[in-house]
Amino acid sequence: RRLPTRLCFDEFRSTHGMMSFICLDADSHHLIALLGDRFNRTIKNFFIAHYSLADRTRVQTVTMDMNAAYQTIIHEVFPKAQVVIDRFHIIQLAARALDQVRVQALKQLDDKHSRPY
Repeated sequence: RRLPTRLCFDEFRSTHGMMSFICLDADSHHLIALLGDRFNRTIKNFFIAHYSLADRTRVQTVTMDMNAAYQTIIHEVFPKAQVVIDRFHIIQLAARALDQVRVQALKQLDDKHSRPY
């Protein structure tokens, strides 16, 4: 087995409310790994046990959400990989920030029935 040069990391709620880890080929969307938990130790051990350092060094990018825990192991496991934050989570973060500003602005208005409100 060879690792693709571009990977995607994410987690999802699996059986019994547990969070599981999934890794896909970013280009073909083929499954690379499906692990029963999302602990850094489990993820790191999986890639080190199943792929050589030479293979892991060929990985150029790992696309992921803003889970800081993954960032700590990516550079250990994939020494030349760049971390890419996926578009969905960037837009989600911007929308939440915009909504917070909107709510703060509305709270400053006294007349809740006015046109500006």
